[in-house]
Amino acid sequence: MIAAKQARRLGAEILVTRSITQIDAGTLQTHLDGGDVLRARTIILACGVSWRQLRIEGVERLVGKGIFYGSARSEASNTHGLDVQIIGAGNSAGQAALFFSSHARSVTILYRGDTLAKSMSRYLIDQLTPRANIRVLFQAEVAAVHGDTSLEAIDVRNAVTGETTRHKSGGLFIFIGADAETGWLPPEIALDPKGYVLTGSDARASGRWQRDRDPYLLETSVPGIFACGDVRFSPVKRVAAAVGEGSMAIAFVHQYLREAKPRSEPA
Repeated sequence: MIAAKQARRLGAEILVTRSITQIDAGTLQTHLDGGDVLRARTIILACGVSWRQLRIEGVERLVGKGIFYGSARSEASNTHGLDVQIIGAGNSAGQAALFFSSHARSVTILYRGDTLAKSMSRYLIDQLTPRANIRVLFQAEVAAVHGDTSLEAIDVRNAVTGETTRHKSGGLFIFIGADAETGWLPPEIALDPKGYVLTGSDARASGRWQRDRDPYLLETSVPGIFACGDVRFSPVKRVAAAVGEGSMAIAFVHQYLREAKPRSEPA
């Protein structure tokens, strides 16, 4: 809310319930649904990512009622004395397991793979191992969820044997990643194999950068188009990092505008 007020005070126009259908990499024109066209000298891509959904009947109904996508450290105290489960085996899942283990009666990590080393940092694995109330079920997946007004139990299926067991659940926390969903961007904007936007040296290495100068740190392979936050290719996916990158992107925009020749159309 504060950010919106500040943006309006600085003269920004905020459009809601509108979708972008196309970006013209040559003119930097942005086409909106309904046929409207926005003309600008620079563009910042800060469209984030879409978190993957657990496609099991009943999950959507219980989201926020015992089933959660991700978690914050402050939520750990709400699991006091409960048996909770975590889906996923990345660093975020490992950190959540550590937070919850200080409050929950038990924490179970459910992972389809056969070793945490494939997706989790060694330092986290070393911290998880001695925690008596943390266990990992490998080659396991959630087959069903149960509960009328809130989550009560889950069924876990072993992917090898097919055996299904029921577990009481005081909370199911899902860490199964996200998708960039950048297929709508023009082909001139280079992406990594997973669809994240390449910037800086990565954009130059893509072979699509056509200027003599190096791209700015957050500049895409199209001069004047920048990217920040989760949509950008980066090993750091955190709110604090996204906020910092947003400020940096604005600074690079000012630098780009000072050095670039004005376009025929004003910003």
